[in-house]
Amino acid sequence: MSARGRAPVLLTAAAGAVVALAAGAPTWVLGRAETAAGLREVAAAGRTAAPLATALALVALAAVVACSLGRRTARTLAAVVLLLAGAGVAVSAGAVLTSPQPALSAAARAVSGRSDPQLQQVRTRPWPLVCAAGGALCAVAGAAALVRGRAWSAPSRHERDAAAVPAAGSARAGAAPVPADPAAAWDSLSRGDDPTR
Repeated sequence: MSARGRAPVLLTAAAGAVVALAAGAPTWVLGRAETAAGLREVAAAGRTAAPLATALALVALAAVVACSLGRRTARTLAAVVLLLAGAGVAVSAGAVLTSPQPALSAAARAVSGRSDPQLQQVRTRPWPLVCAAGGALCAVAGAAALVRGRAWSAPSRHERDAAAVPAAGSARAGAAPVPADPAAAWDSLSRGDDPTR
């Protein structure tokens, strides 16, 4: 498959990873912890509530780069990593949706001074769902890259092909040797050497 087929898959994966990373910054979980002075508000951002989701989103971004630059074997491995990282992001974020209390435990211990603080009115915001959706995009793109990546052409190389440069021994007999260094070639021209002779 050409670069035209590769670009949508990799852009989808990159967008999913960026969405998952961005969704980790806002507050995910809110609640109230019981303290000696009464109830106090506690909150947890996404990077605190689901640190694994943020780490795996970074891994997914690295896998996107590897998919875009690597050859067939490296592309296949990167696609597997992308699929697994995306699934991990979705599962990690989904765990906060289903069980938000553990995300607030550290903040509740800090404000209450208790090792096992009581939490009330625990509620989640939509950001875990957004992060899980980003992870799902990465997983889908990873599966697509795994299936279709074998048909992708190898990435283009920007160095000159060695076959295009004539060997030193292949110069015409009697012709002045062509210097390999471009600066040396200019110096020979300024001395009056004719490279066409």
